[in-house]
Amino acid sequence: MSQYKYSQLITWAEIDLKALEYNFNQVKKICRGKEIIPVIKANAYGHGIFQIASFFENNLNVTKLGVARVNEGVCLRKKGIKSSIIILGGFFKGEIDLIIKYDLEPSIFSFEETNLLNYLAYKHKKHIDVHLKINTGMNRLGIRPEQAQSFLTNLGDMNNLKLKSIYTHLSFADSEKDGERLTSMQIKKFIPIKNIAGGVIMHAANSAAIAKFPFTYFDAVRPGIMLYGSYADKNIKKYVYVKPVMTLKSRIVNLLWLKKGDRVSYGGLYKASKKERIAVVGIGYGDGFRRELSGKWYVKIKGEKCPVVGRVCMDMIMVKIKKNYKIGDEVLIFGRDEYGSIDVEDMAQVCKTISYEIFTGISDRVIRIYK
Repeated sequence: MSQYKYSQLITWAEIDLKALEYNFNQVKKICRGKEIIPVIKANAYGHGIFQIASFFENNLNVTKLGVARVNEGVCLRKKGIKSSIIILGGFFKGEIDLIIKYDLEPSIFSFEETNLLNYLAYKHKKHIDVHLKINTGMNRLGIRPEQAQSFLTNLGDMNNLKLKSIYTHLSFADSEKDGERLTSMQIKKFIPIKNIAGGVIMHAANSAAIAKFPFTYFDAVRPGIMLYGSYADKNIKKYVYVKPVMTLKSRIVNLLWLKKGDRVSYGGLYKASKKERIAVVGIGYGDGFRRELSGKWYVKIKGEKCPVVGRVCMDMIMVKIKKNYKIGDEVLIFGRDEYGSIDVEDMAQVCKTISYEIFTGISDRVIRIYK
């Protein structure tokens, strides 16, 4: 599924579609019949938005997809995706023409913008499907639960908008401490809306809630990170097993010997204590290998754990090696190869961040290979 041959690649990401299918089926098994709305925002968490959307639509019979922004939906429509595309992040007034043109389904949480959406839909002689977002505690987007009745009453008078679902976002589901109690508080605010919703689909559960809290499922669920084989928090591993979808690899581009006292990379932070051999690997922060990993992380070459020495450069890193390798040999950055694995969550922890940020930080110049 790529125009490139492996021999032509310096740094690439292998996307395991069988693992993606396995993870989707894990969600299906856990949620027992609830509709699954895969979240594919931010380039499908770095995995390639069109290819992932196409796989869900054509291979897994998905009919609804979640993105964050209008331009993501436009991109998918231009490439032929037919599924319903829910814009989870809302929209600006200037994007309404695009919503109408490309048959996108925006989230609504503002009286003013919802009125304008209805007016412009009427002018274009169109009907727009919309999704009402409720703020139950995230305090980011959404109307407050106590506003729901009046909002729904007004929406009922808007003949060119059709309410397709009501949803909320859970902000504590991945918390090990107090996660269940705080999530329950959000759900208690959400449940009464079901009684006034008129039978539309209700959804709340994200990846962490799917794994831990069945009381959050309602009619549909919105998995994100778990579909890509990672976890909102490593503690969630005890609730559900998912397979990593992305493996990031690079190659050795140079080999050299250091003499005692030689320094490596910008600023010379690493100084050889004796004669040492290093490999230069063709990945850097321009590809998504973060600068925070300088001197604190490692890669694997044919199973050997090779520590990063010196500062991470834009296009290259240097690693200390003990065995004999040759230029062009594969280097495992994270994921799995025939010799072993490296957990992306562990890499993220060293960077004091989460796997989401590592995945979405893999740049466009890293070719994705779909297997």
